Amino acid sequence: MKNYADFTAEDFAADDDFISWVRHPHPESSRDIFWRSWIGMHPGKLEEIEEARTMILAVVKEDQYIPHEAQQQKVWQKIHTTLELADEQPASIHHRQWWRAAAVLVVMLGGLWLLWNIRAADHIPPTAAVPGDFALYSNDSDIVKTIMLDDGSAVRMEPRSALRYPSHFNGQKREVYLTGEAFFEVKKDPLRPFLVHTQELVTRVLGTSFRVRNITGEANMMVQVATGRVSVFNETEPGSDNAAVVLTPNQQVVYKRSEKKLTKSLVQEPAVLKPFAAYSFEFQDVPVRQVFHTLEEAYGIEIVYDEELLAGCSIHASLNGVPLYEQLKLICKGIQGTYEVIDSHIIITSKGCSD
Repeated sequence: MKNYADFTAEDFAADDDFISWVRHPHPESSRDIFWRSWIGMHPGKLEEIEEARTMILAVVKEDQYIPHEAQQQKVWQKIHTTLELADEQPASIHHRQWWRAAAVLVVMLGGLWLLWNIRAADHIPPTAAVPGDFALYSNDSDIVKTIMLDDGSAVRMEPRSALRYPSHFNGQKREVYLTGEAFFEVKKDPLRPFLVHTQELVTRVLGTSFRVRNITGEANMMVQVATGRVSVFNETEPGSDNAAVVLTPNQQVVYKRSEKKLTKSLVQEPAVLKPFAAYSFEFQDVPVRQVFHTLEEAYGIEIVYDEELLAGCSIHASLNGVPLYEQLKLICKGIQGTYEVIDSHIIITSKGCSD
């Protein structure tokens, strides 16, 4: 029997029995009884369970689970069957009254404010219903600026980027609308997912850090994950086989607007998930199997290779401080091989060890 007590959210989301239970919940069935009983005996795993359910429901292809507005409400009602969350509307934003300012200054500021909002509104997706009481922050400077949201989340805004957000996050979800590029550090809240709208795409998380790039006029949009997990889906193509993906650290998805296609891959410069001190990249006649295992653990990636062909190969190299792709180049020299990135995997092709 599987040791579910050691499972992470990602493990649950990949487990066939758990997926079947989430997608086909039949009350009082043997599977339903098992999972409800198991959760009752392991309350500490509830957060992982809820996150795994969210990921599964976000990427299944059936229309009833496509996370448009109505479907999102149904999904979260299923996830939180024991909770009754009030569907509150975001609080109104209180604007400052510039009654003390001189009349000329009022007119100037009013004109600038109107121009600012018109320009930013041009970038808001026409299909996205942005509530009128959302605030607007626009970084018109040449440096990165950080804004703090009501829930404690931080958003590092790149120059010439704009974000619409509520002054208070009320209700069952936290939603913002981005034009440009920003890095999000989302405060974890299992009961309220955080959604970033960028034209056709929506990025959905519970709490993690990731980058979103949505530049007007560019052919592609991009989401990159630094920590945690996110689901990215195309809300304009609900019936497509390529409508949603789940990303983990060091993974990214690029959306090609012309093809309406999501392409998942590794980021350009994968980072070690833990401090470098946690890993040793000093390999002194270390079996290549062990070397690849170390890289998989350090970067959270999967390396595919012919284990039988390379069973007798060893690596003698100092790779501390060397970026991942350079590490792979050096390793491949020793095994007469090459590597390529396909999807989010690294594929090693080799002729075997050097004599």
